[in-house]
This record gives sequence, C-alpha cells and structure tokens, in this order.
Amino acid sequence: MTKLAEPERADLPRGAGAGRSRSGVAWGLNALGVVVVGFWFVRNGIGLHHPAWVWVLGAVALAAWVLREFGRSTGVVLGAGALMVLAGSSVVVPTDSLMIVPVIVGIVLLGATQTLPVWLGAVAAVVSLAVIAVSATVLHASVQFVLGTGAGLLLGVLIGFSRRQSRLAEQRSREALAEQQRAALLADRSRAARDIHDVLAHSLGGLVLQLDAVEALLEAGRVDEAARRAGEARTLAADGLAEARRAVHALRDDADTEPQADVEDRSRASRLGTLLADHRSFGGTVHAQGDEVLADLDAAHRAAVVQVCREALANARRHAPGRPVAVSVVRDGSAVSVTVTNPLGSDGHGITGMRERFAELGDGSTVDAGIRDGAFVVAMRVPVADRAGESS
Repeated sequence: MTKLAEPERADLPRGAGAGRSRSGVAWGLNALGVVVVGFWFVRNGIGLHHPAWVWVLGAVALAAWVLREFGRSTGVVLGAGALMVLAGSSVVVPTDSLMIVPVIVGIVLLGATQTLPVWLGAVAAVVSLAVIAVSATVLHASVQFVLGTGAGLLLGVLIGFSRRQSRLAEQRSREALAEQQRAALLADRSRAARDIHDVLAHSLGGLVLQLDAVEALLEAGRVDEAARRAGEARTLAADGLAEARRAVHALRDDADTEPQADVEDRSRASRLGTLLADHRSFGGTVHAQGDEVLADLDAAHRAAVVQVCREALANARRHAPGRPVAVSVVRDGSAVSVTVTNPLGSDGHGITGMRERFAELGDGSTVDAGIRDGAFVVAMRVPVADRAGESS
C-alpha cells in the first residue's frame, strides 16, 4: 500500500517560519566566514586607523551577516541582505576589498531566496557597484580595483541564480513525487473499493438468498435441508468476512505481511469453479463450458477474470433470479475468451469496476459488458502468451 510521505521542506525561506533548518555545515561555514572576515577587519582597521564611519558600517555588515543566519522570514532575509550589500559596499574601498565578502554573500542571499524577485540579486549587484565606484572616486582608487570588485559581484549574482534554480528543481521534484504517491494511494483506494463492492454484491447478496431459503425450508418443515442451507450460509459469511478483511488489510502499511490464512482464503476465492458452485448453492442455474480452472492464465489474470465473473453472477441473481446463466471459457490461439450471459441487463458501479480491473492489467486484456439480443453479456479476452504453466 502506498503511503503519502510529507515532502521534505525547502532549504530556503518562503515566508514567516518557513524553510527547514540550515545544515550544520552551512552554519559552520558561515560562522567561520564571519569570524575570519571580522578578525581581519579589526586587525587591519587598527593598523590602518580606520575612521569611525568605516568601523560602524563594517560592524553593521557583519551584524547583518550574523542576523541572516537566524532569520527565516522574508522580511529578515530582505533586511539582512540589503544591509550586507549597502553597508559592505560603502567600506569595500577603505578595507582594500575585504568587506566585499559580506556583499557577495548578501547578493547570493537575495538572488537565491524564492520569495523575492529573481532580478533582485542583479539589482543589488548594480547598486553595490555604483556605491563602490563612488567610494573609489572619492578615495582615489583605481579603475582596475572597481572592475575587479565588479567581477566578484557578478560571480555572486550567478551563484545566487544557480542556487535558486537548483532549489526550484528540487521543489518540483518533491512535488512530482508527492503527486505520484497521491495517485498511487488513490489507485489503491479505488482497488479496495472495488473489492468491498464485490463482497457486498456477492457474499452479502448471496447470504440474503440463503437465509431466505432457510426460512422457507423451516416453514415447510424441511429441517435437514434448512440446516444444510444454514451451513452454506455460514461458509459464505466466513468467506465474505475474509474478503472484507483483505480489502481493509490492503489499506494498511503492512499489506505485504498478509496472514497465511488470508492467502489461502484468497486462493479459494480466486477459483472460478468455487464461484460457480456458490452460485448454484444460492439456487441459481449455471451452464458452464470449458476450463473452469483457467489453467492457461497466471494468478493476476485469473483473479481479474474471477472477480468480473463474480460481479456478472451477482448481477444475474439481482436482475434475473432463478434464470439460467451461461459461462464459457474458450482458448482461442494466444488468448482465453470468457463469456458470461444472463437474460437481463445491468447497470451500476459493477460494470465500471470490471473495466477498471482489466485496465490495470495493462497488457491488452479487454472486457466488454452490455446488452446483446435481449441478454446481458460480459465478454472477456485475456492474452496468455508466455504465461502458460505459471503457478497460481
């Protein structure tokens, strides 16, 4: 049975409280970056006697870098990234490009965050380059210095965009997997619904007929025959209970650990001969022709054929009680054709279930149900190539 797994939460902030915890490696690398840049910023600042405004703006850029590690909302991400870019860019020239590191980190952050516009990283890089150019003009830095920092900013834009695309692809992959799991779960539920429908149509419907017969026999004083019918009703009820238990068992996660008793019951329930005998015990008449064992079919195809025959016989009991039913099994070259015919037509969920069951086989097996010449006919055709002789 397929179980829907909760998709892994994304690595990036997508709103307040969104996003999974950053990995220990990411925390460690960013902490190391803050410590290393902070150490050289202080050491060089003392040696070069930075003015107060450099100390303040550099401290703001480093503090925003730290804040980025703890913030998860879009507002915190945007604020931290903007501070890193603006404050860091203002002191890139006086720190001899040391503070370009938090600027690049901020650009990557803004470009990679999915809740922010994709162009924001590029705009941040342009703004940063403009600030650096103005600062370089005021402090008489060379053009080559500005171009070198521009290359670093471009690298940050590319890294941010790459990370965004990678995470978008990862998110789509998780969503596709979740959708596949959902589709599989719905298919399992549909299959269980069909099995439960079979139980209601065959076992419970037959049980009602048996009990009605028991009541009539008791009223007629035919106690021994009534006792025999009651025993058949008990067997039918036990079989129905086993089938219902299997249908419910299919919805559980441990469906692979089916009890041996249920396996044996399922084997009995998947025999066409047993099904025809049950129909006769309900008072019905069946004219069977051909191989009731369905020896040319493997277990899966045999089970599908038997389930459709069960529904067809239940329809016959419901719409044509007491009327004869004809069942024929014919080997036709590389296929087995199974036909069930009764005098009246039918409608409801049973026909839909028949078609769904055969569609799941996915190998050209077909079932056609409808009225022909005043009779309701269910015709099945199942390929048997490369399956003859397989165990049930």
